This record gives sequence, structure tokens and C-alpha cells, in this order.
Amino acid sequence: MRHGTCFRRRLSTHHAGAAPHSAVAELGVVRRLATRMTPIHKLQDVFEQLCQYFTEARGRWVFRGHSNHDYTLLPSVGRSRHTSKSRAKFEHSIFNIFCREAGGYITSQPKNDWEWLSFAQHHGLPTRMLDWTYNPLVALYFAVETHPDIDGELLAIRTNSKTSETRRLESPFLITQPTKYYPNIVSPRIRAQEGIFVVCSDIEMPLDQYLRSDWRLERFSIPASAKERLRYELFRVGVHTSAVYPDIDGLAARLRWQHGVQPLSADPETPPQHEPTVA
Repeated sequence: MRHGTCFRRRLSTHHAGAAPHSAVAELGVVRRLATRMTPIHKLQDVFEQLCQYFTEARGRWVFRGHSNHDYTLLPSVGRSRHTSKSRAKFEHSIFNIFCREAGGYITSQPKNDWEWLSFAQHHGLPTRMLDWTYNPLVALYFAVETHPDIDGELLAIRTNSKTSETRRLESPFLITQPTKYYPNIVSPRIRAQEGIFVVCSDIEMPLDQYLRSDWRLERFSIPASAKERLRYELFRVGVHTSAVYPDIDGLAARLRWQHGVQPLSADPETPPQHEPTVA
């Protein structure tokens, strides 16, 4: 790619040869057919590749990072193992139990199923929501945070800029097409990650296989060999573990990682070197 230009690859809304629902639901991963994706090797590449996204209003494009390029856009409730008679029964069962029992742990009650669903997603319950972010650097952080020996992926999706109030009057369990949702209950972590959700209408099929006609999905590859460098560059511009996880655990994780790496080499192909650490 020429320096200073922007390139984006439009992704087809359907994948030929996609894995059957059962395999996707159980594993949450599927090997894609070989496709060409523009790679991101350093932070400079990010701005060159993503600059066109900034010509539209904030929120028109939102972003997501996968640390493993084999991960699919299948929501957690669609890939979790269960013993219910159907996945729909599993979803409703765990959601209803969560709503009934969570009340004893919180002081401010969610007002509707949309708020309950985002609250449950935040606390790790399998739901039909997928986490996205307004900030592509946060998405990139999640793409390089783990699996250092596996290629990652940065995803960008162009959506309608705002979910209508009429749509919010519907049940999130009865929607017939994917919907973008920004919760009224915003935790410190959602705020730090500039988070937003896409609520999936099909919990057994990856989002990119039934994308709305007015949405567009694009992907960039993150080579495993570039992950360490990208993570260090993100750290130097303020995107790191204690920034995206603003709590004492995030602080401890960031310090543990920070004191195990050295600054970048003058050679742009050389990743940051690890300092010897004492257990």
C-alpha cells in the first residue's frame, strides 16, 4: 500500500462454505476461506488504514478486536455449552434466573430487558450481545492483548448512527435484524472502553452471515509477529491494560506487563525486548 493512502476491503455479507450451526455453536470458531486482508504491522498503519472512517460522524463506524483470527462474530450465548432442550430455552433460562437473583446484589435496578441484557453482558453472562467500541485503538488493544503466537483481527462495521426509541420498545429477544445499542447504565469499564453493543437477532449464526443491507463490515489482519510492537506502541499513547480495565486488577496487570518490556528498537521490524523478571 502506498504511504498516506487509505484502503478498505468490503466483506461479503455471506461466506461460502460456512460451518453448520452446530459446529459454530459449540466451538465459536470457524476456519474462513482464504481471503486477502490488509495487514497492520505498526501504529502508523492503523492511522493510514482507518483515516477514511473519520470522515463520517463518530459512531457511524464502530470497531472490534479479535486476538485470534479464527474467532467468529457469534455472540456468547450462541457458543456456550448448555443442557437445555434448545439454545433459545437456554438463553431465556439463564437470563430470567440472572434477573431474579441479581437484584440482591445491586442498588439501581435496570428498567427493561435491554438494560438487563447489557448489565448481564457486562458481568459475564452469555447473551446475544457483541461488544464493540467507538475507539479503533481500544479494538486494536483487544486484538493484540493475548495469543501472541496467533494472528489477530481488527474489525470495523458501518451501522446506522442511532437506535430509534421505537426499536427500544421492542423486546431484544424478538428483534428481526441486528441492532446497535448504547446502554443507559454505563459502568466505568464501558466508559473507559468507549463501549457499545450490537444485539444479534440470530444467536446461532455469526453476524457477518446475515448482515443488514444498510450495514457494512470490513476486516484488517494483525500478524502475530506484530502484536508485541503494536501493544507497546499503544501503551505509549495511553491505551493499555489499566486504561481499558480501570480498576486495581487492571493496574496490577499493566505494571506486571510494563516492567517486562523495553522500549522499541530503532529497527522497525524488531519487537520490544522482554526484560528478565523475578517471579
